[in-house]
Amino acid sequence: MDRTKSWKRHILVKRKAAVYLIKQKRTSLRRLYVLPVAAAMAVLAGCNTGPATDAENGTLAETDTVTAIHADTTAAKADTTAAGASGSMADADSAARQPVKELTLHAIGNSPEEMHFDLDTLKAEAGALIKLQLTNEAQDMPMVHNLVITAPGKYREVALAGEEAGASGNYVPASQNVIAASPIALPGQTIELEFTAPARPGVYDFVCTYPEHWQRMHGKFIVE
Repeated sequence: MDRTKSWKRHILVKRKAAVYLIKQKRTSLRRLYVLPVAAAMAVLAGCNTGPATDAENGTLAETDTVTAIHADTTAAKADTTAAGASGSMADADSAARQPVKELTLHAIGNSPEEMHFDLDTLKAEAGALIKLQLTNEAQDMPMVHNLVITAPGKYREVALAGEEAGASGNYVPASQNVIAASPIALPGQTIELEFTAPARPGVYDFVCTYPEHWQRMHGKFIVE
C-alpha cells in the first residue's frame, strides 16, 4: 500500500515537472519570436504614421506652389485693376482739364457763283476739344459741302486729292495732311465735327473738298 502511494506521488511529481518545462519552453519561444515580431510590427506602424514620404512631400510642395502662384496672380490682377482704375481717373482728369471750343460755320449761297463760308477765320487754343457745327444754307443740289481741316498751306492739295477720292470717300483723301474732316452736309442740313486741335500753335487751313468748291470755300484755322 505504501509503495503504491509512493509510486503515484512519484508520477505526479514528474507530470508537474513536465508541465513546468513545457511552460518554460513556451515562454522562451515567446521571447525569441513573438516579442521581436510584435516590436517589428510596432516599428512599421510607427513608420506608416511618421513623416511623409517623398511622394507625399512632393504633393505637398506642389500644393504649396500652386497656392503661392494663385496668390501672386490674384495680387497681380488686383494691381492691374488698380492701375487701370488710376489710368481711367487720370484720363478723366485730363479730359476735364482739356479746354472745349465750340465753333459754328455756315455755307452760304445757292449757286457756284454765290457759295462761300460766312467766316474766313476760325480760332482755337492748342490741344482744345473742338465742337464745330457746319450748317448748309443752300436749298438746291449740287450745293453740298463738307469741312476739312488741313496742315498749313495744304488745302488746295487736299481738295484736289479729295476729288479723286470721290463720293464713296466723302471727297476726303487718305492723307497725313488731313487733320479732321466732316461728313457731307446736304442742302438745309447741319452736321457736327469733333476733333482735338493740333498741339502746335500755327496757321492751319479749312476747306470744302467737294469738286470745284475749294477755290471759293476755304479759310484759316488759327491755333494759339
